[in-house]
Amino acid sequence: ITKVHYFNSPNLIYNQENKGFSVKKTLVHNLKRLPQHRQSLMQMKRWIDIYKPDLVINFYDFLAGVYQLRHPFSAPPMVCIGHQYLLLHQQFIFPEKKLLDRILVNLNSRFTAIRAKKLLALSFSPLESQKRIVSVPPLLRQSVLEEPSGNYTYFVAYLTNSNLLEKLSQWHKKNTHLEIHCFTKNSNENEVTQIHKNLFIHKLDTKKFLHLMANAKGLITTAGFESVCEAIFFGKPVMMVPVPNHFEQACNALDAERFGAGIAQETFNMDKFVSYSNEFKSQSDRFNSWLAEGRNRILYELDALDPKPLS
Repeated sequence: ITKVHYFNSPNLIYNQENKGFSVKKTLVHNLKRLPQHRQSLMQMKRWIDIYKPDLVINFYDFLAGVYQLRHPFSAPPMVCIGHQYLLLHQQFIFPEKKLLDRILVNLNSRFTAIRAKKLLALSFSPLESQKRIVSVPPLLRQSVLEEPSGNYTYFVAYLTNSNLLEKLSQWHKKNTHLEIHCFTKNSNENEVTQIHKNLFIHKLDTKKFLHLMANAKGLITTAGFESVCEAIFFGKPVMMVPVPNHFEQACNALDAERFGAGIAQETFNMDKFVSYSNEFKSQSDRFNSWLAEGRNRILYELDALDPKPLS
């Protein structure tokens, strides 16, 4: 069993007032924690000195890139894996009129990938390799791959912020004939709370959410890459409502819409999605065919950097 070490690293902060990503709060939060981040870099140095790895695999961590910058002559070779690296690819299509957001997101991605040998960009479908950027299939949990699926008439919603539930609830009051099961962080002690007829709020439970999604008519989410991939795998249409001011989610939604996974919207009005789900044509066959190539593709790219084959 591999020993796991944990360390503090910069993260994103959301604005509760307007329910969106806050650049200001993110900067203030992480600047206050600079001493903790410096300590993390020292811990990383100790671990690398102890284990002497041949290769570092970075799943989009900011400090891993900073470490390469701080120790340019002693840091092991690094490969980066993440969906965000797809945004650096010349073929990626961005939302319109978001140039500054595009620059900021890609700047962060470049920081995580300082001196990286390759960037393995998780994508819905294959793209041509471009310099050090190589598209690879998404990484799904084994529990997802093993979950049986079915087709029922209810919808499942996954919301990263409980405040986003308000608008969904307002829409549902006029459409109580539809059954919706919503998973979000909440302080309620009950495992399930019924807001009104056919709208149920569940505490976050990975196993329960997975089971309900695998059998749902469709998924409503805030456009996180992993949850969208899981819905595609199960052949479920997705309604994506990106968190306000969260450019990466706006990119995910546009990319998934172009792939044929679902529709992107700015609000939780489900009128269009209900109609869309009735006519939906699943993309799961071509997605799952691409997904099946994942292990071999990733190992091939890692083997190309390491004289000792990985298996």
